[in-house]
Amino acid sequence: MKPKIFDKIIIDNRKDFFFKSIFNVFKLLKMEYDTVIDLQNSKRTSIYNLVFRLFSKSLVCSSRPFAHLRYKIPSQGKEAVRIGLSNQLNLLNIITDENPNYNWLKVDMKDEITQPNVLIIPGISKNSEHKQWDPEGFADIAQYCESKKFTICVVGTKQDLSSAEAILNKCNNVINKIDSSPPEVIYSIALKSSLIISNDTGPAHIASLANNNMIWLLNDNNVSKANINKSKRNHRIMSTSVKNISSKEVIEYIEKNELLKMFN
Repeated sequence: MKPKIFDKIIIDNRKDFFFKSIFNVFKLLKMEYDTVIDLQNSKRTSIYNLVFRLFSKSLVCSSRPFAHLRYKIPSQGKEAVRIGLSNQLNLLNIITDENPNYNWLKVDMKDEITQPNVLIIPGISKNSEHKQWDPEGFADIAQYCESKKFTICVVGTKQDLSSAEAILNKCNNVINKIDSSPPEVIYSIALKSSLIISNDTGPAHIASLANNNMIWLLNDNNVSKANINKSKRNHRIMSTSVKNISSKEVIEYIEKNELLKMFN
């Protein structure tokens, strides 16, 4: 049996009315935490920080206003998110592991995932449409991988369905995990994938924790370079605009670097 990671999880859904968020904060106040660590660091969590500051004795660590221990984030593109969060935790004398163990994220997918497979993450959040690669391009790559005898798997939220439709329509055998892919599923599929292909999006960063070959389709800017280091496993295909990257260019990169290799 896996050890228990969290004692309690309270979900603050962004779609809920503002006062629902306030209600959640006051539920948390009743738990009388000694320390509150804000890793979201958003305008929304500033509300949490303010309430904890005013109505509790909790020590708040955040990069947002109202924190007792506030980490000052450098200008965008100068620091990777993971490094920034590690530096923030250092304010509490918490030293993060450079090679963390993610086994707690792993779930059994052996009856659902066919190998060899290629994991494709075609979606993007509404606020990041400038990072969106052409869904038809993803479909072209999926068809190419399928022609090489690889099963295609797609993951994402319900809102990502429109980005995945071209793949679902053009490929013969797709494992469709749209709207069925929480972080532990994404990570576990990525562990079994010969190759992962994605935009710069949250689920992609979860998939990258599997440390398998991954192609990132990116805008060529400081933010992309800071967040996604070039490495043996991280393959960055970049352009001034991600929309200028052709599927032919991606296929040629796959072939040149022999990325479609079977697992032993």
